[in-house]
Amino acid sequence: MDPSVLTCLIGVLFVVVLIDAQRRGECCQDYCYNSDDERQQSAHFASKTSYLVVKGPETGKQYVVPNCNPVKIWIYSRHGTRLPESDTISRLSQLGDLRDEIIDNYEKRHSKPTIGQMCEADLNLLKEWQWNRNITANYSEYLTVQGWDELKFLAIRFQRFFPNILENIYDREKFLFRYTNSQRTEASYKAFVEGLFGPNAYQHVEVPPLPINDTLLRPYDYCLPYENKRSKGDGSEYKKFLKSQTITQMLSDVSARLGYKYPLKLQQVTDMFEMCRYDQAWNIDRPSPWCSAFTPTQINDLEYMEDLQKYYKSGFGSKLNSRIQCTAVNDMLHHLDTNNLPKTIAYFTHSKSMLLLLTALQAAKDSDSLRADNYYSMSQRKWRTSKITPFASNLAVVKYDCPNELERDKVIFFLNEIPIFFDWCKVGLCNWKDVKQRYKEFTEVNCDKYFCDDSGASSIFSTIVSVLVPLTSIIFLKLMT
Repeated sequence: MDPSVLTCLIGVLFVVVLIDAQRRGECCQDYCYNSDDERQQSAHFASKTSYLVVKGPETGKQYVVPNCNPVKIWIYSRHGTRLPESDTISRLSQLGDLRDEIIDNYEKRHSKPTIGQMCEADLNLLKEWQWNRNITANYSEYLTVQGWDELKFLAIRFQRFFPNILENIYDREKFLFRYTNSQRTEASYKAFVEGLFGPNAYQHVEVPPLPINDTLLRPYDYCLPYENKRSKGDGSEYKKFLKSQTITQMLSDVSARLGYKYPLKLQQVTDMFEMCRYDQAWNIDRPSPWCSAFTPTQINDLEYMEDLQKYYKSGFGSKLNSRIQCTAVNDMLHHLDTNNLPKTIAYFTHSKSMLLLLTALQAAKDSDSLRADNYYSMSQRKWRTSKITPFASNLAVVKYDCPNELERDKVIFFLNEIPIFFDWCKVGLCNWKDVKQRYKEFTEVNCDKYFCDDSGASSIFSTIVSVLVPLTSIIFLKLMT
């Protein structure tokens, strides 16, 4: 028999078995979200994870280096918790219809499973859910109150632990701030500055004008080969995972748990997951009703689905990804290489930029690549967007002066207030000369050409884009004046 035909038959048989299990009233493990005090799955919401769930300890011990003094800092931060995109708002606002169906499944159709059903507390939690009608497309991707507080209190903590670097009085010679052309990054910058200098401090802080070509904070916008990469297309690991037995089983189990006799569509399940994790990020201290639809295992499946896509779009799944943040790495190396002012540089950007920067630095790199067929063996993976790029994720690179050491200049890379333990550093403490040696590829090239060099024909596209983008921007500005 043809192997492809055999594979198809096995897949059909698997689906039939799942449907039969649903008919018999079987689902998944019994789990009550509302009575789970730990809710550890909230730390596995991929890029929509709340920063407060995964950040480092507030004791500040991780910043103390015996006989060394911190002298400079370079911060690269994602914006805080935000509202969804406009198309997501449109879908999530319609979840009330699905919620009503689920309640009917339990109370009228009596189609809930005998094993793995929602507990009464979870069902009641879901009954009370209402979409916030103040969240409209007009405010899509805006920073939330929670997002503001994440950046504000991050600044307060940094200032508490590095008072000689992050002084509480603004001096334009000592501080440099920048953000992208978006409300959420600008608001994140304002919140951070408020944490350092007090309410409305941003009104007195000087920020350089937005550049026409922002290859420091949004380099992917100027690289056509990157934009053309298909991390979700046919044949991609992401697509293979969607067609795997793991996802088929997950869809069947979630559907059965909610009282359906047939599998829900993937979009319906991912919309519930979106609402679950957004709501939890907005309201960190109270359970999110839509999270009750899932068991912790199902959350892990959905997390890996996003991790796979981002691994190939912005991670180690493509060689080009390690070059795109050339300008940012150069900026970091240049800033920390001398004791000149400013003491503090803080940039506010997006998750894609964060992932590409970590890829350039070879941080969060696993010994094996993420694939659809090794999901279970990658449960302890380093590439976990929940941990490396939650809302308000940040990389703080701190330079220390260690006068008693042979190598006086040291550096520690802190990701979300946790030291990164590179194998070429001593328990996270790196010699500055080793840092420069490790990343010399970025200082020995012209980043304007190197950052989008995908070799061969695609490099021609990068050249065209590097010419056309600034040219069209200039034309546009002239037309507007």
